[in-house]
Amino acid sequence: MYKIVFLLLCFVNLSFCQDYIVPKFEFRKDESSKNLAQQLHPKSHINIFLPSIPYSYIAKATNSGLIRSYDNEQTWVYELAKSHQQIDDFTYIFELRQNLKFQNGQDFTMEDVVYNLNYFKKYPFLYTNIDKIDFDVIPLDKYKFKIVLKQKYEMFLTDLARVYFYTKEYLDTYKPIGKETGTANKAAGAFGMGPYIIKEGFAMGEMQSEKLQLEANPYYWNKEYPKIKSITVYTQLDIEKAIDDISDKEGVLDFVPIPFNKKLDIILSPYAKLIVSKSTDNFVIFFNLINGNKNLQNKQIRQALNQALNQENLLNFVYKKEGKISPFAASINYPIVKKIAKDYKFEEIKMTEEEIFKLLNGLNLNIFTQDKFMFLLKGIEFQLKKYGVVFNYTITNSEKDIYKQLLSTNTNKNTQEWDLLVWGDDDWYYQNPWSVFFIYETAGAWSTIGKDDLMQEYIKKYFNSKIGSSEYEEVTKDILFRAKDMAYTLSVPSPNKVIAVNKEVIYKPYQGGIIPLWQIEISNNHWSLRQGKPYDENSKKSMKALRIVE
Repeated sequence: MYKIVFLLLCFVNLSFCQDYIVPKFEFRKDESSKNLAQQLHPKSHINIFLPSIPYSYIAKATNSGLIRSYDNEQTWVYELAKSHQQIDDFTYIFELRQNLKFQNGQDFTMEDVVYNLNYFKKYPFLYTNIDKIDFDVIPLDKYKFKIVLKQKYEMFLTDLARVYFYTKEYLDTYKPIGKETGTANKAAGAFGMGPYIIKEGFAMGEMQSEKLQLEANPYYWNKEYPKIKSITVYTQLDIEKAIDDISDKEGVLDFVPIPFNKKLDIILSPYAKLIVSKSTDNFVIFFNLINGNKNLQNKQIRQALNQALNQENLLNFVYKKEGKISPFAASINYPIVKKIAKDYKFEEIKMTEEEIFKLLNGLNLNIFTQDKFMFLLKGIEFQLKKYGVVFNYTITNSEKDIYKQLLSTNTNKNTQEWDLLVWGDDDWYYQNPWSVFFIYETAGAWSTIGKDDLMQEYIKKYFNSKIGSSEYEEVTKDILFRAKDMAYTLSVPSPNKVIAVNKEVIYKPYQGGIIPLWQIEISNNHWSLRQGKPYDENSKKSMKALRIVE
């Protein structure tokens, strides 16, 4: 009887179950970190589900660049490089670590550096401005080399964390050509230099296998990592089944990002625990201003849709308080966005309820979304229904279906009719709001906003503004205010990361779009090491959520 009352109270208010009922309910402590398995135990294995940008997460775990994005103030650490000097706005000198090897055991030499960087110069990725920047690569000695940019580009170091190094065989055989999404994982094989090797499968933005097999790289330069021998990655699963599998079964899944309304399922699970952390990830809800509902061309209607949403109610009842209200589409957890929201006031003309109803009544919108976002859309639909807005859903469990339509809309080649499209815009660029701003670059495949010359001027200035400078703050404000004034997206609160993890997995999230698979550990009580021995009943007791938020 008590458990039924507990469940009802928790359903109404999760904080109640943690703040008031805890003394009577048998939560157990998380002691997994006190019983760590040996590094690279030959039987150590976990299964994970990555429903959003799996190609990016996998690329960061299987590849290495000169630097690597990281949760620190400068947002990166050295990887293949051990140091660097920036001589001026155009010149960078790097020194490599010694005794570096590719995943196949082949030595990594200065010749490989020059070959890879010159290859990238010819076939760069297309989601920043690096494809328009020419540069020279000049060897100085066995371990030092110089990169000289032909023009000023302040985002060069941030881009460099995504420039990976491969064997000449991989580049010559598979010919990866930069696109609007990641192209780093075209085939399985020991071609890169990252902590894990892709043994089976592939993962690029526009297509990927539904399952990939990763194995620890024995030649990774940092012998502290990885910790686990092998990882199976799933990229396309039914979200409800995935939650059931990690909650009620053992050995099926060990890691699943979950909708916020499933928190209680995980807290009460015999096999999973809940981890919540602050995040710079974003939910982007695109308006199709290329070939969608013609009513959306009316800026007032887009503004009315945004003003019709009660952000506080979304945060409390849909997000289950897992996030923060942001005045912009970009996460309020970006330090620069937080500063602008605090220091500057956006002058918005507020509409009355009657004005909003008059603009929106009878508006029919075709929604294209992954199943994992239905909890959010249903909350939005509930609020907009009172203004006479009707949602018609097309739902998929595959992000590649979303990309297929989204990335073809700019050129009017999408085959799916859509007016609103939801994308899990995890902070792939890392601690930089370009992760959101790039959808306003009208010449790019990610943009569905149509012509906006003023925004293009702001973006051009953004690339050439030094992070931390007053110029950078000003142009960031200009982009945020322009996007809000034009109502280019349906803005919603900035989400926390909410993840279900096996109770015997030790994992600390990064704020941005990196899942450091190489740092994940397991305890000796993990299913992969018990080898059929049952999980003891005491271990099945519920655990409090681990919260890493401000």
